[in-house]
Amino acid sequence: MGRRPVFRQDVSCPSCGSHHVVKCGRPLGRQRYLCRDCGKYFLGDATYHHHSRKLREEALRMYANGMSMRAISRVLNVPLGTVFTWIKRYGRKKYEKLVELWGRAKELVKGKVVAKVVDEMWTYLYKNARAFYKWVFTCYVYTKLGVYLIYSVGDRDERTFLEVKKYLPDEGRWVSDDYNLYFWLKDHTVVSPVNPNESFHSSLRDRLVRFKRATKAVNRSIRTMMYSTALVLWERRLIPEFVA
Repeated sequence: MGRRPVFRQDVSCPSCGSHHVVKCGRPLGRQRYLCRDCGKYFLGDATYHHHSRKLREEALRMYANGMSMRAISRVLNVPLGTVFTWIKRYGRKKYEKLVELWGRAKELVKGKVVAKVVDEMWTYLYKNARAFYKWVFTCYVYTKLGVYLIYSVGDRDERTFLEVKKYLPDEGRWVSDDYNLYFWLKDHTVVSPVNPNESFHSSLRDRLVRFKRATKAVNRSIRTMMYSTALVLWERRLIPEFVA
């Protein structure tokens, strides 16, 4: 038989409200606890602020409509670290849900794809005080069931493009500009400019401060770029809504 769980009526977890907590050291002389239900650590004498779901959703909408994290922090009177955590946590959830929908849509649209319009947009990634070019590949998928958008972030090479292509069926006409990466595609039409994608790229730069060409809000990780873009796609409903 194992140990009986310890439930403390005088202490509860600030994250999940559970009383199934145990003592876990005294860093700097302050009692630390571990919640056995959610796995989070907390300090017994600390003050924890709980923000409402409505406030969090408002912050995410503000971020996906052109406000920087610092501006959101000032307007909503929320710590900057909290705003960053919201965007990273819920942006990741939105992105993971998108990937799931793309995979399911690939099977549903077989035989129903009219065109796949692909283009790319450049941005910066700052690391170790140096700036690197990174690219956001976008592909509008026009089908008889509806229109949706797939994207990937990385270098301007075949590997990043294949991250988009793997969620697409083989049939349907490809439409792109004259960048040589697309020349090997079958049933391929070259146009310039690629209007729907260029329009989305302009919208992305307008909605996300980190994608503006001249700004202090810089990208420091590809993951943050992917999660931020996912928030915009859900805000604009550029998702395969026909997937139940």
